Amino acid sequence: VLKNLKDQSIDLVIADPPYFQVCGDFDFGVFKDRKDYIKWCKDWLTECKRVLKDTGSLILWGGVGEKEINIARLAIMIEDDNLFIRKNWITQRNSRGYGTKRNYMSAREDFLFLTKTENYTFNIPYTNEKSKRKDLGANGKPRTNEFKRVSNVWNDITEASQSSIERCWHPTVKAQNLCDRIINTHSNQNDIVLIPFSGSGSEIVSCLKNNRNFIAIELDKEHCAKSVQRVQELTKTLINTSS
Repeated sequence: VLKNLKDQSIDLVIADPPYFQVCGDFDFGVFKDRKDYIKWCKDWLTECKRVLKDTGSLILWGGVGEKEINIARLAIMIEDDNLFIRKNWITQRNSRGYGTKRNYMSAREDFLFLTKTENYTFNIPYTNEKSKRKDLGANGKPRTNEFKRVSNVWNDITEASQSSIERCWHPTVKAQNLCDRIINTHSNQNDIVLIPFSGSGSEIVSCLKNNRNFIAIELDKEHCAKSVQRVQELTKTLINTSS
C-alpha cells in the first residue's frame, strides 16, 4: 500500500507498529530475530519518509520497561542512518500500570517526534492548566500564555483503558484526547494523515472529528472489520474500504 502512494503526498504519519516481543515470539514466528524486526521497520519507515512532505512529521509509538525496548533500538537506527530528524521523545504517563512484585510498575507509553526538515508543521499545544508565571519571557516581554504549554511528559490525559466509552477489544487502544492532541499539533485542517497500523481506529476517529483526511492500513482482517464498525458508530460516517 505504501509503495502505491505518491512522493510527498502525506502531511503526517502516526505509526504504532507491532512490538517485537509480541510478534517476535518464536511460537508466532513473524520475525527471525531482532535484526530482522529492525530491518522490517527500516523498510516501512523509509517508505513513510518518501511519501511524507518536507513540512510533515512522523509520530512513532513504542514502549520501554521490562519488555523489548524496540523504540530505543529504532531511535538509534534512525539517528545512525540519518533517516529522520529526531525532535523529541515524548512520554505519556498513564494512571494505571502493570508489573510484578519484583519490579517497578510500568505506567508509560512513549513516542518519537520525527521530521524530514526543520520546516515542519507545529501548532503549539497547551494544557487545560492555568499558567501562574509572572516573570518575563525569554524575549524580555510579559508572558501572554493563559495556559501552560504541553511538555515532553504528558500526565494530563487519562488512558483509554480507564474509559468505558473508549475501551474496546484492541489491547493498545489510544485515548481520543491523545490522538486529538497529536493530530491538532502536527497537522492542519484538510491535511492528509497516514496511519500505517490503524488497529482500533482511534486516529481515524480523531481525523474525522478534526477535519483531516486520512489513509489507514490494517492487515488483520478481524481488526479491520471491527475498527471500521467502531469508527462508523462513533462518528456516524461511512468509511470507504478496500482489500
